[in-house]
Amino acid sequence: MEHRVTVKPLGNEVACREGQALLEALREAGIGVESVCGGRGTCGKCRIRVLSGDAGSPTADELERLRRERAGDGLRLACQVVPRGDLTIFIPASSLTGNQRLQLESGLGSRDFDPAVRAYDLEVEIPGEPGDAGSDLLRLREALLRAGPLAEPRAIDIEALRALPGTLREEEGSVRAVLRGEAILGIIPRKRTPLGLAVDLGSTKIALFLYDLESGEMLSAHGLLNPQIPYGEDIVTRIQQALEGKDGRLQALAAEGITEGLSAMLAETGREKADVFEAVVVGNTAMHHLFLGLPVEQLARSPYLPATDQPHEVAARDLGLRLNPSAVVYLPPPIAGYVGSDHLAAVYAARMEERTGPCLLLDIGTNTEVALQVEGRVRCCSCASGPAFEGGGLSCGMRASEGAVEAVLLDPDTGEPELSVIGGTPPRGICGSGVLSALAALLRSGTADPGGRLLEGMPGVERGTEGLFFPLTQDTDEGTSLAVTQGDIREIQKAKGAMRAGIDALLAEEGLDPGDLEEVIMAGAFGTYVDPADALAIALLPPVPLRIITQVGNAAGSGARSMLLSIKARREAEALAERIEYLELSAYPRLGPLFAADMYLTEEAVAAAKGRFALGRKEG
Repeated sequence: MEHRVTVKPLGNEVACREGQALLEALREAGIGVESVCGGRGTCGKCRIRVLSGDAGSPTADELERLRRERAGDGLRLACQVVPRGDLTIFIPASSLTGNQRLQLESGLGSRDFDPAVRAYDLEVEIPGEPGDAGSDLLRLREALLRAGPLAEPRAIDIEALRALPGTLREEEGSVRAVLRGEAILGIIPRKRTPLGLAVDLGSTKIALFLYDLESGEMLSAHGLLNPQIPYGEDIVTRIQQALEGKDGRLQALAAEGITEGLSAMLAETGREKADVFEAVVVGNTAMHHLFLGLPVEQLARSPYLPATDQPHEVAARDLGLRLNPSAVVYLPPPIAGYVGSDHLAAVYAARMEERTGPCLLLDIGTNTEVALQVEGRVRCCSCASGPAFEGGGLSCGMRASEGAVEAVLLDPDTGEPELSVIGGTPPRGICGSGVLSALAALLRSGTADPGGRLLEGMPGVERGTEGLFFPLTQDTDEGTSLAVTQGDIREIQKAKGAMRAGIDALLAEEGLDPGDLEEVIMAGAFGTYVDPADALAIALLPPVPLRIITQVGNAAGSGARSMLLSIKARREAEALAERIEYLELSAYPRLGPLFAADMYLTEEAVAAAKGRFALGRKEG
């Protein structure tokens, strides 16, 4: 008899034999989990969380090793768990071996395959005798009408027309016509298939997905840092750069970044830019406007209105994208000044409107978007989280790349920090999830108080020239030490306070308490890497059962991919954009005191502060 174990956030499903230890089953499935003691339960490194299912009771060894880490939240040691039925578990980053990385792929996929771009095999007659009448274009249209139930093709892109005579004769008339609706985009050899590109144009990262539009197969995925970063980490700074006359450069950099990533994928797959006939690009409203060369001045001042809230189709060559010369770029509509088409894509991919109970979607980053679904209605807001979640503004901060500390545990016996480092290399810095994880550990151990203060005199806390700090290492490969400082904690508190205030405002407007939520969906890179138990421990999330929290990876990218593969998905997303309600958080009358209350690090402290400020849910 076998039990099925669903492993989050990796998205794997593992078979575990009756009587088999979970650690062994994970290893057999190729999932690397730390275990210095070889599975005897003495090192305590194979920590997992059981989200649902019967995992039996904790052993005496587990209770001893985990006594200071809230085993009641489902925390277990994989080597001691023998499943009694199907399980769903979460493996925190600190328990994964160095070569085992969390996947940013999303489990949210398209349900339809009806791409806007299609190819049709044709036999086009090429006359060879003098006096044969009719142009190449006329003969191409006639062949298209003979090929099947097609409407009369009404247009041909000028670049496709320029290439038509040569391609017809090179291929002796045996060609494939690439159409988008009734428009002819090009003629290609029979052996080639049209490709499409889905792009999540983030302010920090660009994610690209290359698809074969004939089979629907994803050929490659690629991510890179947005080359606009030198012009500002946050959206407000980048808008200011645009107002100072650098908008043209910002547009060019975005196009160059997309082209650079595409070139890497084409080299990997052995395909050509000329095969890429369509792209779908989603992004926050500022990125959307900068990419299109639209004015952004109005986004910088109240009431923060976008220049457009409509979908647009633009020739790729007009945007500086080096695809097929006739390629078209589809851009879904933004929702509001600070909620863009990326959030629309995420809400669509998560099927928010179709979920049964009150549901919360969080796309966490420098600008965190929050959506709340109640009885089929979706309301959203944007929270100015700042760069701390991505390592910005931290004393030892860095992005989530190789060498970044991404998770921290304190040994329950010695109080010594145990670090999980991306890539398994010597630590070079700390990313946002690492500082959040460290803060959760410091709070659980009593080293930091609910107000976020490091407590002098507690084990490990030291005082330096700039105040208190908690060292994580003594030396890095650059010869410096890594530490969490009091200032780092304040930066995380500000980021988490902004995000939690957005959540609480939406709940209050709907007259809901956190206990009314049936699902919490965490999206984005940070939402994938952070341990939900850590997020609950510092009151980043409202008090909800751990089992209702789902991590879905790049939901915005998944929505963009759905729209690339399906015309129906585009129409549904466009209709959804008209129904989504928007809450302008900057104009929310109770935002100041709500933010101040939500900076506290325990639910008890948050509730006490809200009581002092007379904050509660909105009745009626």
